Amino acid sequence: MLATKDPAASLEAALPSPELRLLRAYGLGTVFALTVLWLAAQFLAFEPQLGLQRVGAQLTPMAGPSVDHLLGTDQLGRDLLLRLVASVDSFYLPGLFAALVVLFLSVPAGTLLGYRDGGLLALVVSFLLTTLSSWPRLVLVVVGVAMFTAMVSDPAAWEEQRLFMLGGLVGLSYVPDLARALAARLRSLRQQSFVEACRAHGLSERSILLRHMLLTNCWRIVLRHCCLVFGAFLLVETSLSYLGDYGVPPPRPSWGNMLAGVKSSVLTSRGLIFGADSSLSDGLFLAVNQGGLLAVLAPSLAIILSIGGLLALAEYLARRDWR
Repeated sequence: MLATKDPAASLEAALPSPELRLLRAYGLGTVFALTVLWLAAQFLAFEPQLGLQRVGAQLTPMAGPSVDHLLGTDQLGRDLLLRLVASVDSFYLPGLFAALVVLFLSVPAGTLLGYRDGGLLALVVSFLLTTLSSWPRLVLVVVGVAMFTAMVSDPAAWEEQRLFMLGGLVGLSYVPDLARALAARLRSLRQQSFVEACRAHGLSERSILLRHMLLTNCWRIVLRHCCLVFGAFLLVETSLSYLGDYGVPPPRPSWGNMLAGVKSSVLTSRGLIFGADSSLSDGLFLAVNQGGLLAVLAPSLAIILSIGGLLALAEYLARRDWR
């Protein structure tokens, strides 16, 4: 007696599990929220409470939530919610640029290594990928940005270009990862029977590669790495802005320099109020009592939730790719 497949069981196997649906909802929700916040940030560029031009004397530093300031104010009296939204403008487009860099460099390199057999060009590309992957990512990014900053006479005037260069360096550091993953997938697909069937039907090699291999079977790998690169750029940008050397300089808002400003205010408050021999916990206690808890939590949670959402979307794409 021949065994028959249960249609309900086949449909259940094809549908994503509750865990995958949660990852998809979290990841897509993060991308949608960041896009909406970036659009909103375009209308906040000239808001005086952001502190981009000046800080009004009437503003109250470290104020708690109120009707006028829903999340309170920072150490200079600037509205936390407005600065939180405006900070998205510092990494959104450069992060997309980083994803485009890894996309347009990795796909041709991975295709060359995975679909063609040998050749001098493939050997050169493989050597370049090996050389690039031998550099630690953070060292490559910091050295590149430091060289760019040293070359320009007025770094403040090249602030936007420096962010895009930072995005390009982050994307460049991830090119070997995507190129090798794509090459491995293409080598596996070349052994599948559908490739021979396409050739038997008279399809060209270009059509087989683009339509039946890259666009049909490899797009999740590419999109997953783009999500990882965007998240990596966000982490690098906020870290460098927090350190204050090669990130986003004040008064332009960034989640990293928002945290750095609160840290500086806490250390100053500790010395002025409790004396030079006081502990850091005394300064934190003062900042919390002054309403500065949200000044720490808001950018911290924004960084954690945003990077977590991008990683969740990448994880969803990775699991769906092998189902």
